[in-house]
Amino acid sequence: MTKYVAFLRAVNVGKRTVKMESLRELLDTAGFKNVTTYIQSGNVMFASGSGNAASLSDKIEKLLLKNYGFEIPTIIRSVTALEAVVKHTPFPGIVPDKSLQVYVSFLSGPVGPHGPAVIASLQSAAETLHMTDTEVYTLVKKDLVPKGLDIIAQLEKKLGIPCTTRNWATVNKVIW
Repeated sequence: MTKYVAFLRAVNVGKRTVKMESLRELLDTAGFKNVTTYIQSGNVMFASGSGNAASLSDKIEKLLLKNYGFEIPTIIRSVTALEAVVKHTPFPGIVPDKSLQVYVSFLSGPVGPHGPAVIASLQSAAETLHMTDTEVYTLVKKDLVPKGLDIIAQLEKKLGIPCTTRNWATVNKVIW
């Protein structure tokens, strides 16, 4: 059995309510093993005999649409892949606090050759980005950010693929 984490995009925002207890029951009934959730933002840990994250994502997205009535993009990483995300952070030694935060945006697929230019266009004194093949790390100096985390919304639009973002604490907590 491979251990995975499914990151559900934009749940429990507005009218897109998904109760974690109901989500755990749904995935358990569908045959996923050891299903647990972490906080209300759509972080689901589970085990599966399947080694194909893309097919697992597709299966979960179909279950969610059928049971909740709206599309929920789902991005899956194995726990091994998440351990590599943490190990290979481009911001080693950074300890997030009130003025400094690290985010990881999980990409749903390949970005293409325009990715580096997009990342470069989003850089600022307040926000430093680093892209790998499957993630974008963002270091935010909160005292320099004039308004919210608009950069996260821009990232998805400019890259042209779905992604979902978690803060560094959450990324570390969901590794089980």
